[in-house]
Amino acid sequence: MGDPWLHIIGIGEDGVASLSLAGRNALSSAELVFGGPRHLNLVNVGARGQVWPVPFSIDPVVAHRGRKVVVLASGDPFWFGVGSLLAAALADDEWLAVPAPSTFSFAAARLGWRLEDTVCLGLHAAPFETLVTHLSPRQKLICLMRDGPAVGALTAWLVTQGFGASTLWVMEALGGPNERVRQLAAVDDAFSDVAAPVVVAIKAAGGNGLSRACGLPDDAFAHEGQITKQPVR
Repeated sequence: MGDPWLHIIGIGEDGVASLSLAGRNALSSAELVFGGPRHLNLVNVGARGQVWPVPFSIDPVVAHRGRKVVVLASGDPFWFGVGSLLAAALADDEWLAVPAPSTFSFAAARLGWRLEDTVCLGLHAAPFETLVTHLSPRQKLICLMRDGPAVGALTAWLVTQGFGASTLWVMEALGGPNERVRQLAAVDDAFSDVAAPVVVAIKAAGGNGLSRACGLPDDAFAHEGQITKQPVR
């Protein structure tokens, strides 16, 4: 792998304790450490810490090409993380990734779910409508959420879609000392004290879902009467 100038390190909610030896060594020798405020609070890098710009951009990292730089990311940097953005902008020998268990792995481990049979989605950066083609009775889903209020919005949306009987697990700060896992039904009042980072696991119930087959019924589409005939679709 040569001597890459950039290390992309996955970090858990237990901070430096979650890092491998390679991750700790890269962190200790870095000139600059990029991450979100939460990530930087988990490590003691002082003035070396650089918060991501808003709106988000990897340009500040690329601008320091050649220096010893670390990027901190939650869990696995290549699962709904910054890893793929950086890898696409750099040559293969410029970077090295040191992943940690993803939030999806922690959630599945807490619930005893087979991860390969579970739909994993990043709703922190996608509309709830992304769920439509995945929702079906007994389907299990794990969804990254943007913040606490988004959890209440999700439960309300599930009710409007006919999935109010679904069971939800609201899971905060998985893998860290402040971890909390709570269960509720979508029709129940959502918790008002949910804090990020948060993920919601869903065991869908009550609705019919949306088939992925051709020829969906007319009422599955938003239209004004002008629509191709169902047999043609």
